Amino acid sequence: MRRFFSLILASGAALVALATIGIYFYERPTSLRVAVSRGSEFHKLLTALNQQFVHTHADIRLRLVPTPDEPASARAIEAGAADLAVVRSDISMPTNAQTALILAHVSAIVVAPPGVPFANFSELNGKRIAVVESEHSGDANRHLLATIESQYSLAPDAIKKAPVALSELPKLLRSGEVDAVFAVGLFDAPHISEIVNAVSKEGAVSGAPIFIPIREAKAIAEKFPGLEENEILRGAFGGSPSRPAETIETIGATVRLVAENDLDNATVGEVTRLILANRGVAAATTAVANHIEAPSTDKGEVLPTHPGAAAFFDGEEESFFEKYSDLIYISAMVGSILISGFATLASRMAVTGYARFDRLMEDALTILKAGREAPDLETLSKLEIQIDEILTQSLAAGEMPKLDGHQLAALTLAVQQARLAIAERRSDLTLRPSSPPNNILSLR
Repeated sequence: MRRFFSLILASGAALVALATIGIYFYERPTSLRVAVSRGSEFHKLLTALNQQFVHTHADIRLRLVPTPDEPASARAIEAGAADLAVVRSDISMPTNAQTALILAHVSAIVVAPPGVPFANFSELNGKRIAVVESEHSGDANRHLLATIESQYSLAPDAIKKAPVALSELPKLLRSGEVDAVFAVGLFDAPHISEIVNAVSKEGAVSGAPIFIPIREAKAIAEKFPGLEENEILRGAFGGSPSRPAETIETIGATVRLVAENDLDNATVGEVTRLILANRGVAAATTAVANHIEAPSTDKGEVLPTHPGAAAFFDGEEESFFEKYSDLIYISAMVGSILISGFATLASRMAVTGYARFDRLMEDALTILKAGREAPDLETLSKLEIQIDEILTQSLAAGEMPKLDGHQLAALTLAVQQARLAIAERRSDLTLRPSSPPNNILSLR
């Protein structure tokens, strides 16, 4: 019986240990790998957000995986090297990931020096255009420019394109080597503002730059799902007169935080919630945080939203009990079966123990009767050994359950009476002459 209770205690301790380990891993923050172009505004944004997660002891940690550019980030999540990635929608989107958040909308800016009016992009045919390279977008800007050219049926060499760094642009404008500048970015991004200022000041004539519209932007966006029709609002770049003087049609794309398809829905929903909750704090150090917004959760979207993020936006997140109801139900059933099993085993052991007690009582009474009728001293000696064995077995805790007061008193009385009967019979046999042996009652 003692061994049984030791087993129960050991099992309980093991269950407590397993529960403790389970709670530890459940409460431990989830670390997510995020592929993002090194040194970009979005790299700074995610760094600021992760610092805030650490400060507030959030359940999520972002482990940044720096990449050379946004196309490389898309390849990283496709290769399984990241759980999340910052990608641009006009670049090949990863096939194994879906949108969690839209981090920003970027637009194509086509601007020319003052004095040469262009009514539409098609009028750049035969002109020279400087394509401002972005180390974070790779060759995406040149690819977007080629897409725009194809809309106007311009030959690849119809516009003379010269990839340039931002630092080289003022010199090219002063020398008149370019007729327009092409760049892609947020309208309030520092490098876009620098381009507009350079075009305003460094051209042959100073003044308000000419913003060239892409009037067929809607048609282009319909053909290429990763693109979208955008507008550069009047006065977006300040100045007097306003720059631009009127709202300009253009084409653009979205920068998205995408999550790997197999990433747990609850985890995606939580990281989405945390980013939105902390974007105000992050905006203090990086203004791009102000552009974060929710994607569309319509099921017909070409660039679908991850189910975990969609559940968060639509208010359909599963509660703890909804998510783990099956596990809780199964655990309760298994626990009930185990408890019933232990109870049944304990009951059987107790019944076995009490049956053993009954047999010892019966044997003690049998010895009592045999002691009164023993034919010789040798038989009495054997009976004494048997009564000693009964006493030994009754004191062994492993043989029977713990006896209550009445049971112990009854067994003690039976043993005492048996010893007394043996002693009286020994006295009689010692005083009387020997007599023929009689059959004594057989003992078990």
